[in-house]
Amino acid sequence: MDEQPAFSEPWWDLRQGGSVEREQREGLRAELLTEVTDDHPLHGQPIVVVARSEASDHIVVHLPPTRWARVHLTWKRGAETPPWPLTEFYDTVEDLERGLTESD
Repeated sequence: MDEQPAFSEPWWDLRQGGSVEREQREGLRAELLTEVTDDHPLHGQPIVVVARSEASDHIVVHLPPTRWARVHLTWKRGAETPPWPLTEFYDTVEDLERGLTESD
């Protein structure tokens, strides 16, 4: 089974099956895809939104099969100029969890 990250405050785990979480995932993914341009490292990647910070404009995305990223959305509602949206990549769940803890 794939290892999955554990989220604690201020992170909201959006992997739950409720309609609110689904709407959050869909809305955040739509904004991310709007902000990412052809020359951004996330462009063309299979992106699954899994969490959002309740303290900032950061989200966590899963890049199957094993990579993760923390992304700082700008909420410009339009294409950004790289490096925006700022993105930090993680190769393991442990690295992701460490990165999230250090940024809190």
